[in-house]
Parts: sequence; C-alpha cells; structure tokens
Amino acid sequence: MKKKKEELQIGDHVRQTSCTSIKKRKVGEISSILSDSKKDPTIECIEVNEKTLEPIEKSMGQYKKFKSKLSKLKHYIPRSSLFKKRNFAVGEYISQKVNGRIKYGRILGYLNQEEGLYPHSYDLGDHNGKDLLECVQVDTKAGLPRILDQDNKPKTFIAEPSKCKLLEVIDKDDKGNPTAAITLKI
Repeated sequence: MKKKKEELQIGDHVRQTSCTSIKKRKVGEISSILSDSKKDPTIECIEVNEKTLEPIEKSMGQYKKFKSKLSKLKHYIPRSSLFKKRNFAVGEYISQKVNGRIKYGRILGYLNQEEGLYPHSYDLGDHNGKDLLECVQVDTKAGLPRILDQDNKPKTFIAEPSKCKLLEVIDKDDKGNPTAAITLKI
C-alpha cells in the first residue's frame, strides 16, 4: 500500500527521487518534519542501509543524516521484503493435485529422490528445492485433523515440490479475532 506524500510521517522510510545518479539516492527514516513551508516542508532523515534498513553511523558513533524537500522524496519499501519467497519447511501445509483430486497435508520431513542417500535439506535446516516432501494427510473440512487409516495410524504420502502449493492456515476472522474454525487459504 503506497502512501501519498502528504501522509508521510515520522518513522516512515523514504528514498530520494531526484538526484544525478541512482546510486547516490539516499534512503532514510524520517526523524523530523520542519515547518518551513506548508506545501513542501523540509524533511530530516537518518540515512539507512537500503536492504537492511539499519541506520548508517559516522566514524564517531553518530548517525548520518540528510535533509530533503517533501516533493523530492517517495515512500520506500525494500524489494526483498516485498517478494519474500516461502520455503517448504517442516510443519507447513501443502496441497498436491493427484489424478484430478487434491490432497492436503502437513510436511513431516524430507526424502531424497535417490534411495539410500541422506537428504541435504536436513543439513541446511531448510528445503533445498530437490528433495521430496513426506507429509501427513489432513482433513480440511474438520479443522485440519490428521486422517487415520484402518489401523488408526496417520496416513502419510510423498509429494514432489514442483507439484505442490504452500497453503496458509486461517485461524482469524475478517476483524482479526481468533476463531475456532481453522481452514486453509488456497
């Protein structure tokens, strides 16, 4: 959600729009808004790293600052936080289409595609994009309980990551209040 220039407030992150080169455009966090002009006030910012949004310090431990007019600034959101990629982590919910039917499951672990080899995903602590997913099948109509077989053991299945979608668990209503009905956002 983009803010209008009039809506910029103290604490917002901004980037300079007019500068001779793109690399010299500074990114900052608004620390004060000066009342020198009603239409185009001067904004004082603490300069921050454009990727981590951490303040940049001078040699003596003070923060670097810069001033700019409101018309020369725009709201800034780092690209890395806009396009975060979700991984197949243990405990995440997935869906997989098999023979025209959709299976829903929760990831228990990883399996290597070549038999007898230890999956590299466990070493990384995250899915490496190649290993198969071992999942327990869940029922989406009754609050996501595990589906049991005839022996009262949870049904498991192996899923290929390329044929799966990550799902988000919805446990809040439209107003943000917790609900008893738990479903998956598909």
